[in-house]
Order: sequence, then C-alpha cells, then structure tokens
Amino acid sequence: MNRLSRIALAALVVPALSLASHAAERISLDGPGWTFKTTLAEKAEPVTVPHSWPADEKYRRYIGHALYERDFDAPTLKPGQIARLHFDAVYDVAQVWLNGQHIGTHEGGYTPFEFDITKLLKPGVNHISIEVDNTPTLTSIPALAAGVPSIDHPGPYGTANRITIVGWMPYGGIVRPASIVITDAVYLRNMKIDTKPNLKTGIATIHLRAWLHNAGSSAATTTVQGEIATLPVHLKPTRLAANADAEVTWTGTLRNAHLWSLRDPFLYTAELSIPNDDLTANIGVREIRVEGTELKLNGHTVHLYGANRVGEDPKEGLRESDAILERDLSDMLADNMRMMRIAHYPQPPYLLDFADKHGMLIIPEAGNWNFSSWQMADPGVRERFKKQMKEMMEQDWNHPSVVAWSVGNEYESYTPQGRDWTRDMRAYTLSLDPTRLITFASRYTGDPAVKTGADEASQYSDFVSINTYGGYAKRFDHVHQLYPNKPIFVTEFGKMGEPGLHDPERIKDITDAVTAMKERPWMIGGSLWTWNDYRSLIKGTPANGIRSWGVVNIDRERRDSWKAVQKLFETELP
Repeated sequence: MNRLSRIALAALVVPALSLASHAAERISLDGPGWTFKTTLAEKAEPVTVPHSWPADEKYRRYIGHALYERDFDAPTLKPGQIARLHFDAVYDVAQVWLNGQHIGTHEGGYTPFEFDITKLLKPGVNHISIEVDNTPTLTSIPALAAGVPSIDHPGPYGTANRITIVGWMPYGGIVRPASIVITDAVYLRNMKIDTKPNLKTGIATIHLRAWLHNAGSSAATTTVQGEIATLPVHLKPTRLAANADAEVTWTGTLRNAHLWSLRDPFLYTAELSIPNDDLTANIGVREIRVEGTELKLNGHTVHLYGANRVGEDPKEGLRESDAILERDLSDMLADNMRMMRIAHYPQPPYLLDFADKHGMLIIPEAGNWNFSSWQMADPGVRERFKKQMKEMMEQDWNHPSVVAWSVGNEYESYTPQGRDWTRDMRAYTLSLDPTRLITFASRYTGDPAVKTGADEASQYSDFVSINTYGGYAKRFDHVHQLYPNKPIFVTEFGKMGEPGLHDPERIKDITDAVTAMKERPWMIGGSLWTWNDYRSLIKGTPANGIRSWGVVNIDRERRDSWKAVQKLFETELP
C-alpha cells in the first residue's frame, strides 16, 4: 500500500448541523489527497474524491477491483466521544481498512453506510484503505440479467450466452462524499416525520419517530427536543442501555397548515436535537392517494409527465456534484418534467432536495433490474434487496416529493416468483413506510401468459406502471382491461436513435405516446426514457459507447424534441 504525504484536515472540520450548541464534528475526506490503483495498473495515481473511475477514458471499460488510499489527521477524542466513518455511496462493494485493520464490508453502490471506528482512530495521522469492486454478478443488486424467459429456461441460471449487463455504466468508485463524524456516545441515528392533513379543516397531524443509539459501555439518559413545522417538541428523558438503541415518538397538531404542492412547494423545517448532536430536514404537508383510477395530490387529480435521468455527467461520471444536479434538473424543470420514476437506483440527496423545492413528484427505485424468477426466489438476493431498499428509504423518507416507492424494473412479473416478490416487497416496504404508494415498472402486462390481472404482479401495485415502446394506444387499452380499477403510469416510453440534434422520428414517437395518454383519463402520466443520452456497455450500444435516447445529448445540448416535449408536457399543476 502506498502512503500519501500527510494531509492535515483541521481546516475541514465543520459542524455537521447547527441546531445544538455543541453539534457533532464532521471531518471531510473529500477532495485531493487520495491515490487510486486498479489491479491491472503498475502504480497508483492521485485522484480527487468523490471519484468515478469509468469517467476517465482509460478506465471506461474497466470492471474489477481498485484500491483507494489516503492519510488524514484526526483530533484527540474527548472522554465519552465516538467516531464514525461515513460514506454517502461507494459503487459497488466496498471493503474498508483503517490503520491496517479491516473494519467492514458494504454492498450496494448508491446507498449510505458507516462504521464505528472509535477504537481504531488515533490522534494525529491515520491511514484509510478502501478496496472497491464494480463487478456485477447474477445475485448482486443490480444484477446481471439472465436474458431469457424463465418459462423457456427454468434454470436456475438460464443460458450463459444471454446474460446481460445493466443498461447504464457501472460507475465504480467512491462516488459520493465521505467523512468522519465525531459525537458523544449517545447520538441521533435518524428521524421520520409523517404529515397527514385534513383537507377540509386545514388541520394537519404531524407524527415523529426518532431513533437514538448509545455506543457507550454504560447506560445513559438523554432528552430529545426541537421544533417541527413551527411546533415545539419536548420529550421526556430517554434511558438507553449500553450498546443499545431506543425509539421515541411524538405527535403534534398543526393548524392552518400550508400545503406542499407542485404549484406551491412550501416547505417547513424540522429540527431535532440531543446534547451534542442534531438532525434537520425540510418537510412538506401534503396528501397523496389513489381514488379509483385517479391519483390525487391534496384532492386534485394528477396528470403529469417527466423523464428518467441516467445519473452521469459526461466528464464526472457518477460523481455528481450539487452544481451538476442543479444544472440538469433545472433543464428538466424547464422542459415541464414534473413526475417521474427518475432512475433504476437510489439518487443523491440533493436531487430530492431540488424536487422538494421546485415541485416534482418522484418515484425512487432500488435496483431490482430485470430479475429472472430464480433470482427473485433466491433468499440471498431477497435479503440484499431489502437491505438496500431500507437504506434508500431511510435516506429519502422525509422528502415530500417522494410519492411512491418502486420495488423494481422489468422483472418477470408474470411468474409465480415475480408475483410473490411484489407481494412480499410491498409488505416489507409498507412496514417501513406505510404513508406512500407502492408500484413497480412492468414490461410483462402484454405477455401471452397474462390472461387476467391476477396473472401478473401489478395486481399488488397501488397504480400500475408500465414500460412500453410503440403501439401506445393498443397497449394502454390492454393494460386498462387487465386492471380497470387502477390508475396507469408509463414509467418508460420513447425512441432510441437520431444522435444528432434534429430528431423528427423521436418527436413523432413521443407525440403519439403523449396524445394516447391524454385521450385516456385513467392514464395519470408518463416518464420519458430518457431526458439525457448516456454511456453504456450493454450489447446494442453504438460504437461511440453512447445510447442516444435523450431529448438532450450527452453534452446537454437540446435536440428539437426538447422543445416538442416542453409543449406536450405542459399541464395544469395540482
């Protein structure tokens, strides 16, 4: 392992949050000072973290292991303090060492994780090593797709010559920020705030769940307090056993609640604290529900359109700064993109912050991408998915823009295993968050095996989501016949090709799709595939490595279809 020159981080120690008078310290590990080396390279090279190695042309097609290392300075911990090493995301499998000791492994390239490093952290110079592997497997999340119908090849693995990599780049690396968090032994793990407005009276019920952890070797007592949506929060002292968790709850009544909507995305502030630690969030008071074949936001019927966005910058890859997200989402907003299954995987927190602030409806999705029946029956795959689903939800569940959770994309939903998966993952997701709707992106409602709605897993969706390309009116009518009492949303539609800026065929395809949606009141909208062109290693990608599905190209230049979409997607905002 190559040691770096000593990097002093004292200037990077900042308060994590500002509610408590003595808030946690956060030592940023972002920026220069790291080295990076693949197993094929002769020597390490300096990089800046966050880092996404396939963004570099010489590593564009590299799939395998890489080693990240750096030295950093740490302060002397005060008696009773603990330190946690936190990562917002590392793609995909991360094995972490501190000062030569292996401290843990995490699998899942888009969700946050952390380790307690109190016993290994030294005052002064420390050394961190992270081995990162972006190799997809048949049982990872997302996984290699078996590529054949399970009814033709019952398996367990289908046929090897049809196995398919995911359709977007496996952007290996420390792709989101990393830091060390120093707190007292008792700290706040998370909070979940649910709002339930009465649309007639204007009164909203605010419900809080907060989780605390005592990492110390002796029992301790702490008091949670704060303010949520202008309401003071004062809870009785909470006793925590050593190395134990505790949950506290609170319910308040907010009169004359200012509702969050797309037309008026009003946000309240939530602040929660204990001595030397705190949490903050922006929340919205809004009601989302299904009534017959309608989706309603605050009692108003929703007919909205948007687009999927493949998360990559042409220069930075998956290392998406807030500025990159602001640039891209602002263009999507200008194109009247308001409701979308945004991508096949969990998103950076800033994307949902933007959606909250500007009035967008988002359907986050964990990485069940094109699973075959045997994959969905595999106990290890199921547990891996649940873990990453939970990590995504715990990061995103306070965002008012999140209106539904998706439990996957284009898996074999017509099989018994696909139906079982949807039923079981619906129940699991609702056990964590009963306040939101459940759906998934289906491509099998038109399969010959599906004779009635009971033959396909969309029976367990609160609204049916379908991916379809061409033949729009006929496909929409067929799905409505299967599920006449459910709203239908199009999670993917569009046309690949026409890499230049003039794309009349794409305009015609999108126009046909949106026209057919607008003619059917039970269609609640659609999410175009895609807003942007993107790189890929999947078979069928053009020689330049770019799949040209977008209304903007990979350099964010607008095609003619961007203007057409702006007009087609213009709708009255609820």
